[in-house]
Amino acid sequence: MSEVPPDLWTLDGHSDSVILRLYEGSPTDLSPVEGKVYNMTLPRLREGRLLGIFMMVGDKHLVPSLRMIEQMHALHRDRPADFAVCTTASEVRAAVAANRVGLVMTLEGQSMFEEKVELLRVWHRLGCRLYSLTHGEGTEAVPTALQGSRSFFGYLSPALREELRRAHKGLTAFGKEALKEMGRLGIACDLAHANDAAFWDAMELATGPVCSTHAACAALAPHTRNLTDEMLRALAQRKGVLGVCFYTPFVHQTNPTMDAYVEHILHALEIMGEDGVGIGTDYDGGGDESHLVIPNPAGFNALWEALDKKGVPRRILVKIAHENFLGLLPA
Repeated sequence: MSEVPPDLWTLDGHSDSVILRLYEGSPTDLSPVEGKVYNMTLPRLREGRLLGIFMMVGDKHLVPSLRMIEQMHALHRDRPADFAVCTTASEVRAAVAANRVGLVMTLEGQSMFEEKVELLRVWHRLGCRLYSLTHGEGTEAVPTALQGSRSFFGYLSPALREELRRAHKGLTAFGKEALKEMGRLGIACDLAHANDAAFWDAMELATGPVCSTHAACAALAPHTRNLTDEMLRALAQRKGVLGVCFYTPFVHQTNPTMDAYVEHILHALEIMGEDGVGIGTDYDGGGDESHLVIPNPAGFNALWEALDKKGVPRRILVKIAHENFLGLLPA
């Protein structure tokens, strides 16, 4: 492949580009900015055919979340040739067919709602369609967190990880109420950043779509943000999706190469099946370009070439690229 084929356009499971630009005072239209290096820019998106994005527009703070949502709608209004805010799979497809970038607004935690379930409905009305339960916070530091214990971040042996799971508190009463309301509204639940106890609570209680938008396989890199094979199987049984993340500490402890990343894709396919695997870049949230297996979207063709050489059929590449994450959205 000399360039990304048209059918291999990507729907990215997670990006922090808008919040990073907002906090740094840069334009949120994904334009290149002199003197700054952003993973996502519109020219790079078009070159690599990363044309759908689950874009984070809020975590712990209410007012910045509203500002990001307004910025997203402003892009839709003022740049209709380039961007479309989408709430359904068909709207994302229509945006891509028109050579626009389809933006789906997502939340990375709900502690900002301060245990008011009606605010979940407000953010749904504003267009958000995927909420994570937590950005890693627990009630010991954030009283309105949706899990009782903060998430551990780092490498652990399987035995120590299991010990930590048993010691941790999972979903709070409001976390369980929020999960129920998300199911009623059809909002996908993102379990990235959840501690293991909260993950298993969600597996038991969720009634709507579930996923982990930016993580990888703990069997290949024993980071606590990665999912064990048992967790991958449980997610697959719920028709969930793992967005395999580009962040190098999730890929390998010492040698996070493209080959190592491809092994995560292949392992997830083996455990979850062809309907359970997607791409979750964590662009503009995973550190500078040295911390990312593919530093920016212009390099996506290398991924599809590597998977093609491993014998992954084209129809499965299309599923990994966008079909599986599209399945989390209303039709």
